[in-house]
Amino acid sequence: MDFLRALPYPVAIIGTLVTIALAWIVNAAGLKFINRHEGDPRHQYARRQALWTAALIVALVIIGILWARLLQHTGMFLGIIGAGLAIALREPLLSVAGRIAIFTGHMYTVGDRIEINKMSGDVIDVGFFYTRMMEIGNWIGGDQYSGRIIQFANAQVFGTPVFNYTGSFAYIWDEVRLPITYASNFDQASRIMLEAGSDYTREFLVGAQQNVERMQRYFLVSNFELKPQVYLSFDSNYVTLTMRYLVEPKQRRAARNYLFAHVLEQVQKREDISFGSDTMDIAVSPKDSDAWEKVAGLEGRGIQKIR
Repeated sequence: MDFLRALPYPVAIIGTLVTIALAWIVNAAGLKFINRHEGDPRHQYARRQALWTAALIVALVIIGILWARLLQHTGMFLGIIGAGLAIALREPLLSVAGRIAIFTGHMYTVGDRIEINKMSGDVIDVGFFYTRMMEIGNWIGGDQYSGRIIQFANAQVFGTPVFNYTGSFAYIWDEVRLPITYASNFDQASRIMLEAGSDYTREFLVGAQQNVERMQRYFLVSNFELKPQVYLSFDSNYVTLTMRYLVEPKQRRAARNYLFAHVLEQVQKREDISFGSDTMDIAVSPKDSDAWEKVAGLEGRGIQKIR
C-alpha cells in the first residue's frame, strides 16, 4: 500500500501497465490460435496484422482515457502540444492512417503484385509505417525479380493510383505478336496461334470465369471475353498477327516462352508461312554497260554487286 501511495498517479500508471500486459496477452493468445489452424499464408498474415493493429489501437485508447482524466485542467496546453506533434509527426501519422486504409479498403495484402509511383513488386510485408515488396522489372525484363526490396511509406496510398495485379481478379491480359510476309497464309498462322493460346489457358479459364462472377457481386463489371483472340494489322513491311490471352501475372514470362516456342515450331513446319522482317530485297537491272561499270566501281569500295 505504501508503494501505491508513493506513486503520483496510481490509477493511471497501474492502469497503463495492466492495459499493456492485457494487450500483449491477447495478441499472444490470438497468434497461437491463428497459427494453430492451417490455411492460406496470405490470410493468416492478414489476420495476425489485423489482431496486432486492433490490440494496439484499443490499448492506446484506454491509456489515453486514463491519463486524460488527470489532465482535464490543462486542455489548452495539451492542445498546443498536440497541434505541434501533429505537424511534426504528419508523415508517420499519415502512414498509420494509410495502413488502416490499406486493410479496410482491401487495396492490397501480402502476396499481391502491385505498382505504385512507378514501383512494381510483390508485397512481402505491410507494417505500421512502411510497405515492403520484392522489386520486379527495372533492369530485369519479363516482370521477374531484380533482387532488391522496395520500402515505401504507407502514406503514399493517399492521392496515388495503386495498381493491383492480383487483387479481385487474379489474371491479366498479355499479347504476343507474330510478323509474317504478305504472301503467307494468314488463316493457318492465326490457327497456330489460337491453338497455342487455347492449350496454355485451358486449365485456368474456369477459375478466371469464377473470378469474374465473384467481382460482379461487388462491382459493376460487365462480361468480357476470356478465351484467346487473334487480331490482324499490317504496315508497309509485313502483316502482324497479335494474340491477346489471359495469364497469371507472375507467370507472364513463362507463358510468353511457351507460346513463342510452340508457334515457332509449328510455323517452321509449314512452307506457306514466312516470318516478316524490316529488311528489303534490292534488284539492280542496269540498262547499259556503263551502269555495270558504276556497280563494279562500287565493289572496289567495299559494296558488293547484286546479280
